[in-house]
Amino acid sequence: MAQQPERTTINHADNNRWTEPINGAFKGRGRRYLALLACPVDHAPLALANDAVLCTADAAHIYPLVDGVLRLALPDVRAALDQASEVYETGCETQGRASPDEAAFKSLPQSGLSGYPEGYWARQASATALLWRFLELIRRQRGGLPVGPAGEAAVIGAGLGWLAYGLDVAGYTTLAIDSRTGPRYGLGVYPIARYCRVQADLLDPPLAAGAFDLLVYQDGLARSGTEPDRRAALTGAVRALKPGGWLAVMHALPVSDQEAEAVGALVEAAGLAVVGTPRRQSWRGRLLDLRDRITGQNVAAPPVLVVQKPL
Repeated sequence: MAQQPERTTINHADNNRWTEPINGAFKGRGRRYLALLACPVDHAPLALANDAVLCTADAAHIYPLVDGVLRLALPDVRAALDQASEVYETGCETQGRASPDEAAFKSLPQSGLSGYPEGYWARQASATALLWRFLELIRRQRGGLPVGPAGEAAVIGAGLGWLAYGLDVAGYTTLAIDSRTGPRYGLGVYPIARYCRVQADLLDPPLAAGAFDLLVYQDGLARSGTEPDRRAALTGAVRALKPGGWLAVMHALPVSDQEAEAVGALVEAAGLAVVGTPRRQSWRGRLLDLRDRITGQNVAAPPVLVVQKPL
């Protein structure tokens, strides 16, 4: 008879310990990160227990915290993700990509890093600037204050985590989700992060239903695999959004017309309403908008697609 896994007793009082950060004193600022996540096996809520996170429905589902990253996958999946992460780290190093220190990390994407393809960081900066315009539009629609809590957000395919850092600074309770946890080119690059870093399968991120005001696919849906996988990923994202919540699909690097059309078809099939690109607010920005319309420079698909879940 196979030996049964050792079961750990959950102290259900831990369910109310949301004020204790899961990534160390101060670093999490007491935000309710676990309420935004679910067990990747049975989608049950999670609870803190000692130095790990447990599934409240089955305590055999144990998820460790390693170097401040919540490893939200079972051991066999985690091993595969770790192997792929190591391959990615080696590949980035071979390509000569720079790994940021704290100062360089906090200035991304505007400053950029050496060793990346030409124009990579300029495109990231442009797409991120457009995302912030969308977020300002959303803030105004919701009647939110310029400074203060902005809601719950997750960045899926967060890479180094710089966009999650920016959302955290802007007031969002933020999850940075990626399969890559490496210390130089993955989630581990900024170990004093105040947002919550989560290693998970990007095809099925373990997000709590109806918990989020904002979800961002930082690298589009490309890392979600085949078209059926993308459809499933989008369905899961819609399930995780609150009614009226927003989903942003970023394509900082150029994509084909077919790719843009495919994403548009997916969001339309999911019943999501596309949010029009917000106009620039300054007089100089309005002149640039006019120039783009006259010259046809805004014909191509924008680098950020924002859609809203029905109320």
